[in-house]
Amino acid sequence: MIDTRLRRLLSPLLGRPRDRPESFRPRGTSSRVSRLAERYDVEVDAALQRLWPKSRIYHDREFTRDRADFLLVVRGRGVMVETKVKSDPGLFRGSTLPPLLDRLQRDGRRLIVVLNQGDPTPARALVAEKLGDKGCVVVWSGPHHDADLHGAVEALLQQMVRHQ
Repeated sequence: MIDTRLRRLLSPLLGRPRDRPESFRPRGTSSRVSRLAERYDVEVDAALQRLWPKSRIYHDREFTRDRADFLLVVRGRGVMVETKVKSDPGLFRGSTLPPLLDRLQRDGRRLIVVLNQGDPTPARALVAEKLGDKGCVVVWSGPHHDADLHGAVEALLQQMVRHQ
């Protein structure tokens, strides 16, 4: 009880600086893919900030299969962003996406899956089956793919009607 009260008293004085980006959620393991995924999340976050400097980006602090990694809000409209990392350049089937797709299908939200490498054809079919034109899969591995990422997100944003 003392710790809680002390934290409550000191938190206004020691609050997090606003100029620092929100910290990313810790991954569950220390595997090579998890380390790559953590680094990839940081790179995608930087790309989103670079492409939409006036946007707001919210990070999910927990690792769950049914929630996206980011919420990107541009001009009052939101798009969920899920990052996926493959350690090999093969096919990306999207086997981990169904819980997220089911939830977003119920909620009516838009989703962009950002993949670091590989052929996303099977995952694109899965996303199209579940979300239709409210979802897409883009391969992004650096600034040379910024145009693809920008175009995909803007296409999803154009579909949306702003809620009054």
